[in-house]
Amino acid sequence: MEPTIPRHDGDGFETRDFNSESAFGGRGFGELFSEFMEQGRRLVRAEVALARAELKAEAKKASAGAGLLAGGGVVLFLGAMTFVAFLVAALAVVMPVWASALIVAVLLLAVGGAVAWAGLGRLKRIHGPQRTIQTLKEDGQWASRTAHSMKSQMHGHA
Repeated sequence: MEPTIPRHDGDGFETRDFNSESAFGGRGFGELFSEFMEQGRRLVRAEVALARAELKAEAKKASAGAGLLAGGGVVLFLGAMTFVAFLVAALAVVMPVWASALIVAVLLLAVGGAVAWAGLGRLKRIHGPQRTIQTLKEDGQWASRTAHSMKSQMHGHA
């Protein structure tokens, strides 16, 4: 016996027969699969559009913050240069100006080199998005299994 689906006719409920032929509207696997793929493409396009809209709004906020950060960075850099000049002048009281400038320059180069070396070491330890790559592979396998299952069910090999 085929299952039935309730249908409202205005006065009460009637039932009508339900079978796989009418459920799929008599469409074949190819047509169903094409529709499935088209809906998938529409979904991806909608998600991309949403992501773009969100990123655009966040980028506006970020640009204002970045401008303030850059301005603050310039002022900090000028302050650091003035402090270096102060160190050279302070050391020049007890030694020749050239010697005090040389000592300050060597110290700054040593500290800057050490910081840059540490940063380079950290950059070398950065890897690609391994978990994302793995989940994308799993998603592809799932899609393949799902398509195969749909094909099997359409041909009655469930």
